[in-house]
Amino acid sequence: MRIGITDSGVGGLSVCAEVEASLRESPAGQDIEVVYLNAALRDDYSYNAMPSREAKLEAFDRFLGSVRDRYRPDILFIACNSLSVLFEDPYFDRHRDIPIEGIVEAGAAQLTHALENEPGASFIVFATPTTVEDGAYKKILLQSGASAAQVVQQACPGLPDAISNDFSGKQARELLQRFVPEALSRFESVPQHVQAFLGCTHYGYQAALFSELLEASVESVRVLNPNRAAAADILGQIAPATGRGTVRYRFITPYAVPGKPLSSLSHYLGDKAPATVAALRNFELDTGLYGT
Repeated sequence: MRIGITDSGVGGLSVCAEVEASLRESPAGQDIEVVYLNAALRDDYSYNAMPSREAKLEAFDRFLGSVRDRYRPDILFIACNSLSVLFEDPYFDRHRDIPIEGIVEAGAAQLTHALENEPGASFIVFATPTTVEDGAYKKILLQSGASAAQVVQQACPGLPDAISNDFSGKQARELLQRFVPEALSRFESVPQHVQAFLGCTHYGYQAALFSELLEASVESVRVLNPNRAAAADILGQIAPATGRGTVRYRFITPYAVPGKPLSSLSHYLGDKAPATVAALRNFELDTGLYGT
């Protein structure tokens, strides 16, 4: 079985790492190939930098077509919030004949569960500009019974690159020292109990930093990271088997991954996902991922 996992960059490796850890603890009993497909066009240019929604739709459509033709995954998981909300567009209907799921579904389930458990909490959705513009997570909370006063969205431009390029967290801290107060200022009054949803797969690498900065201003904080739930969704699609299967990991990218992300992601993933780290370090270059 071939499982494709994609993200507009390397943030989705956090989901791949969760898959690896789960398969190590509970083997699937069949041969599995996990193929991580980097959907960023270049190291310095991805979807959040594109000038229009139309440009994003066209680019991701070309990418999906190439992935299907060249790698033929049995299932494809979009481990990227920006691309997941984009994939809801009817523009992609031609691709729906194979199982394709996005992380938004896992995030939605996590948010609704959190609201059920703590209906009086305030929610901050930290995400990329594309995800904030779509408003999918805010809509989910409002449809689940939250009031508009309970929910704010905070775009965090530049944060994914800061996390990928600086394992020390200094760059991420500088940005979040601006984004966290901005988010809190959007409430009518400073909330006491905050559920902070990390709406970008990169953000989980610095979950402790989100918690630290929020705890300086509010009474209690719970950080919601959907990456583990996303991995459970992926593994839930594997049919039970009783054999002695093997698992192989690959990392496919349209450009050479620079040294800083290679180093940072190796540190972040560490001992939890050695095969994922090895795949990243031995990345396979495929300049035809966008049909060129």
